[in-house]
Amino acid sequence: MGRRIIVALLAMLAFTSPVRVAAQDARALLEQAAEAMGGLERLRSLDNVTYTGFGQRAYYQGGGNITGDPQAPMKWQNVTDVQRTLHLKTGVADYQERWGQEFPFAGTFGLDYQRRTSTQSGEQLLDHPLPALLAALADDTELGPVTWEDGLTVIAFTPANHSGPAWIALDPASHLPRFSRWTSPHANLGDLTTTAWFSGYLPFAGVQLPMGLRQELDWRGVTNLMLQIDSYRMNVPASQLPRVASVTIAPPPPPQAQVTSLAPGVWDVRVNGAGAAVVEFANRLVMFEAYGGEAQTLLRIDAANRLVPGKQVEAVIVSHHHFDHTGGLRAALSRGLEVISHRGNESILRELAERPATRFPDALARNPRPFRFTPVDERLVLEDATRRLEIYRVIEHSHMPNGVFAYLPAERIMLEGDLGDEAWNYHFWGSGYAANIAHYGIAPETNVPVHGSGAIPMATVLANTARQVAAAQELCRTLAEGGRFQQGCPVQYDAEGALALEPR
Repeated sequence: MGRRIIVALLAMLAFTSPVRVAAQDARALLEQAAEAMGGLERLRSLDNVTYTGFGQRAYYQGGGNITGDPQAPMKWQNVTDVQRTLHLKTGVADYQERWGQEFPFAGTFGLDYQRRTSTQSGEQLLDHPLPALLAALADDTELGPVTWEDGLTVIAFTPANHSGPAWIALDPASHLPRFSRWTSPHANLGDLTTTAWFSGYLPFAGVQLPMGLRQELDWRGVTNLMLQIDSYRMNVPASQLPRVASVTIAPPPPPQAQVTSLAPGVWDVRVNGAGAAVVEFANRLVMFEAYGGEAQTLLRIDAANRLVPGKQVEAVIVSHHHFDHTGGLRAALSRGLEVISHRGNESILRELAERPATRFPDALARNPRPFRFTPVDERLVLEDATRRLEIYRVIEHSHMPNGVFAYLPAERIMLEGDLGDEAWNYHFWGSGYAANIAHYGIAPETNVPVHGSGAIPMATVLANTARQVAAAQELCRTLAEGGRFQQGCPVQYDAEGALALEPR
């Protein structure tokens, strides 16, 4: 009896811990999965499989929420009219969808539900069990060890055309694929591992296929994509498929940093239409924002470091945590820069800084430096005998409750990210400029936004904001007349403050 209990406990451990099971034959297990899906011969006979569906996608992989707090409500994109054709013979997929933001958004492109088309290949096809299983069974795929994870049989495999290993998990009862997994590089998160879960298998023309797809990230357990499939079709004739043009795009010229002097010791340093100011102090330079990505941020730092002999950028002010505004954070840290931001951003910025990038080494992995953080509560002043720079917490702006902006009082220059943008079509937070200027008693003549062409007179910024607020109000009216009620409508603020409520 005692021996039976021990054997039972060992079996339970095998199903609840990632213990390697070296004796398993990986290929036999994969062939068993193929048989469960409809037979390997049947799967390999398919030319294409097309599915349609709808769902939701996390905005910026969860890095675009109103704050970096793990409990902050998720921002979602509504994904509809999905049609994806898996060309199983050639290893590519044609993907089409319409999407719109389920939150106030400043650009028409995020609200218009235009149909968008892309061609996918390689690891992009691992998010569905059919191409993932066929890739694992390809003759030139290298099969790795077999392990157990939460009661599932997990097989590692490396396809010939992929950058690293992937994994496929099989249900030991049905033998059907339960999830696939792969790792890819990410500007903010380093090595990002995605697990694609499969559920609700149904037979279509003799092939078992899942009706539910869900992608989970190894960062905060974020559900990055939820897709409900509403149809499958096998071997669809070319006449019914989208005509995806094969376009050869010449590589763009190498990006360059554009440097514009704004005042003595103050420059706008910009790459590809985004950037911000660099400010000189007695013994160092301070840069506003690590926007975009590694290449963009390093270009800005290098350009700034050439401005004043003997002085280097030693600190970066991060306006808020959103992933477009922190895409260069890891690159900035690789140069040893101190990070200055609102206290509420410290936790998420530290998370980004401390994630590994061993599979796909980035600048920080190649040159690791400690994370040094200086918090801003209501106000932080950087000052020496040559310069005074005031950093303030942003108020009255629901897009970024933990945002900061900076102000040079002697030069009357404001530095900000996402208070506004000259290119925005709509503005749902229009009082942000006026509210912060009045609250802190500042008098900026010039604004240097992260987004856009560069420095702009403050009067022009406020005029742009008024126009963008009016456009947002008109959008809300038009949508409501058509029976559609967009998040953020009706507009709550104009360029001067909160609007009076209307009885409804």
